[in-house]
Amino acid sequence: MSADRTSSRIPARRTARLVALAAFLVFALTGGGRISGSDEVTMFELSRAMLHGGIAVPEGATLAGPDGRSYSKNTAGQAVLALPLVAVGEAAAKAAGFREARAVLASRFVASFLNAFVTAVLLGAFYAFARRLGVRTREALAATALLGFTTPLWVYAKSFMAEPLEALGLLLTLGNAALAGAGGPQKLRDENRRTWFAALGAFLAVSAKASMLPLVLLSLGALGFKRWQRWIVPLLGVAAAIGGHLVYNFARFQDPLQSGYGAQQSAAAFSTPLLVGLYGLLLSSGKGLLWFAPAAWLAFAGFAEMTRSRQHSNEPRHGWPARRAAAAAIVTWAVALVQFGTFQHWGGDGSWGPRYLVPLLPSAFLAVAFALETATRARKRLAWALGLLGFVATLGGVGIHYGAEMRKVGDYPYTLPLEHPHFMEASHFNPRFSPLLVHWEMIGENAAAHLRNDMPRIGGEPAGAGASGASGAAESVTASSRLGISESDQTALLRAFDLWWMYARYAGIPSLPLNLAAIALLAASIWGGAAVFDSAARERTEA
Repeated sequence: MSADRTSSRIPARRTARLVALAAFLVFALTGGGRISGSDEVTMFELSRAMLHGGIAVPEGATLAGPDGRSYSKNTAGQAVLALPLVAVGEAAAKAAGFREARAVLASRFVASFLNAFVTAVLLGAFYAFARRLGVRTREALAATALLGFTTPLWVYAKSFMAEPLEALGLLLTLGNAALAGAGGPQKLRDENRRTWFAALGAFLAVSAKASMLPLVLLSLGALGFKRWQRWIVPLLGVAAAIGGHLVYNFARFQDPLQSGYGAQQSAAAFSTPLLVGLYGLLLSSGKGLLWFAPAAWLAFAGFAEMTRSRQHSNEPRHGWPARRAAAAAIVTWAVALVQFGTFQHWGGDGSWGPRYLVPLLPSAFLAVAFALETATRARKRLAWALGLLGFVATLGGVGIHYGAEMRKVGDYPYTLPLEHPHFMEASHFNPRFSPLLVHWEMIGENAAAHLRNDMPRIGGEPAGAGASGASGAAESVTASSRLGISESDQTALLRAFDLWWMYARYAGIPSLPLNLAAIALLAASIWGGAAVFDSAARERTEA
């Protein structure tokens, strides 16, 4: 084993912390500062309600409870985690003297950076796990960069969706379970700490979304079965998450088993032919992993390397933790592909890329790290090419909000029900209407308009403010509770870039302070990246 592999854990932890800091700065620079999807807005409203002692929310992605009030169909994990940011946002809005709609938008702005923080922590943890599993510094750093900036994870770091939290939970579960189970029948020195972190990961993932339960249990398989005591603490984390769901369900619907998803929590929801779902998730032009995270395909070689035995021995070449992590990840991926490939709404619309596979990306990129470590010159060139393709694809999703793309091509407002077999068929399967292509077309068009100083201007009255009748009232409710801007502003934002400092400029805030803030964040991001590379170099030197 090389000296680089046996380096002190302290330098690796230092580098991991700097990775998280640098990633957060990049995500803060490229954040949208908005919460706009129906599920996102409802989750934000749930967090606001909790902050003030309730759980009822305005009508939207909701279900009516026995008391006639509206409740979120989603679980509460994300809303609970967002409470500190929502509190800060409301306090800042109050201090600034904002009222009503402006105060809500200001609070959304602060809360929208939750996933920037979660994803940054995820990338720091990913680097630390890759190093602990035996990957050299350079390859671990390369795999971290590929995961963070050439996959849909970057786009979801801009969102208020639950996928980054699910991904963090699954990574903590898998990585800590593999390290805790490395001793076989013997108890390792750090086993207790690892099992508690595995429990934390299990709790976060299952709390974020109940459908993570089978994937969490499979990830815990990395603990092995030669010492059953290792399972106690992680299963307590699972039990705590399930208990939280039951209590929340009862509080909403007076029934601990009523989640709010109705038929979607039954076998009837898994009606998509498996081959159709697999093609959609892995290969389709509108959702396929092949196009949205091309470097992930290196995982095949990586998993083979992680499970390979030493020459003339059955001992794993890279140690038992790597082999256990690979085995658990492979099984988890297989089950997830069946679970989500047969799901009625396998595309996870509206979203960017294969939404339901995003939580599994960290486990795939642990394998990518091993593929890079043993790479031939040809594989290294392939990795560079796939990384560049993924970066370009992801940059399109970062620059343009997927909601704007859906409006531009006519996918939204929806013309077919979600369960219809032809729902968003063109965007899913016709390369001409692939979001990857349309987003870059919009970037070109919007950049040309901005160069002509033809920028969107927003700030009109919410839709329906002067309307009468039921339809006008409905439009007003929709605009105020979900987007908070008028229909004309929504149309204008088709020409926008999905960056918070650009949105502020569109709203009439002077450009000088916004430009200075963006430049400061850019400089801080560059400094953070340089600090990461410096720490990694010192890590190799201190080995």
